[in-house]
Amino acid sequence: MDRRIVCFAIPSFEIALTRRNDPALRTRPLAIAPLSTPRALLREVSPEAEQDGLSIGMPVEQARRFCPSLLILAPNPNRVRSAVHSLLTVVSRYAPVWEPVQPGSFVMDVTGTGRLFGPACDMAATVQRNVLEQYQLDGVAGVGSNKLVAQTAASLVEPSELYDVRHGSERIFMSPLAVRTLPGLHQPCMRTVLDRLDDLNLLTLGDVAESPLEALEPVLGDYAGQLSRWAQGIDHLPVLPPAAQQSLEETTTLEPDEIDDSVLRGRLLDTAQRLCRILRGRRLVCRDLSLTIRYGDQVEVTKRERIAPETCWETDLSPRLATLFHRCFRRRVRLRSMTVRLTGLTAYAEQIALFDDRPPAEQRQQERAKKLAVALDKLHARFGEQAIHYGRSH
Repeated sequence: MDRRIVCFAIPSFEIALTRRNDPALRTRPLAIAPLSTPRALLREVSPEAEQDGLSIGMPVEQARRFCPSLLILAPNPNRVRSAVHSLLTVVSRYAPVWEPVQPGSFVMDVTGTGRLFGPACDMAATVQRNVLEQYQLDGVAGVGSNKLVAQTAASLVEPSELYDVRHGSERIFMSPLAVRTLPGLHQPCMRTVLDRLDDLNLLTLGDVAESPLEALEPVLGDYAGQLSRWAQGIDHLPVLPPAAQQSLEETTTLEPDEIDDSVLRGRLLDTAQRLCRILRGRRLVCRDLSLTIRYGDQVEVTKRERIAPETCWETDLSPRLATLFHRCFRRRVRLRSMTVRLTGLTAYAEQIALFDDRPPAEQRQQERAKKLAVALDKLHARFGEQAIHYGRSH
């Protein structure tokens, strides 16, 4: 059975909510950014602001210079959560499996629901119509055979429009599009990839798809295979419901920007300790670890590592996190923030190994480290987060 995936989204979701509540703002350049942070970055921009050269991730001070008439509004998480819950009452009515991409954007797997709701494009149009009638929010929709194609199609249309990419035409659909059209290339960590594609004069996805993988790998490294598949419209990722997407994340903002390795590693160890304590409290273990660092010049780098076997102990995660830090931190530029993310969370069910081939000294050290972690958990629970920290002796 051919997969049928629908991407439904409200462009600039929080701005759309603001304009629904205050119609006088519908033609004014708007942006969403935290006003309490002096170095805040824009989270959303309206089409009017984009015409003045503004974009997501731009510093607020620079945005005000580019667009003097810009009105910057603080985020309203409560309003966003309420609106997302309202949208889900419509989405869940038609999609047996749905995945939140970001607030106001959902990917729905409607494979096999044709007899209930008709073709996927008709179902997508029904969702658009119901959301507009019930909540006065104008959305876009893309339909395709996988998540990548559906999301790309939705990004090419204006509100109230729908783009249906028929099965078998994915490569034809992707070929004329600019490389920057891909949703996965909007992250700051992909700037280097985009620059190298520009140097190679690979401007469209068709250019990338026609390039041999052997020629892309020396230039793009680990990104070559993934980018080649994306350019051909190939994406095997399933639509995952929220229950299957458990994750933990913590961002450390550095005030002021920091470049001292020992200080940065210490902050990361504190973060690892807090996240592991949460895992143990919830009886969970993690399978994947990722670290994202953002430099002071807004360049962002992300590295990931698979954790095998799954764990919830600092003694296992801290060395991996230190390795990721050295892989990420390759420029002598001060860091602005670091984000540690644990994914692939599953229930904790440790089983003692019948045969442990580790040296006895290493086994004893591991057991002592786990007992220490449990003792520290009790201290933090009783006396608070600042009661005690890991340190390094010389």
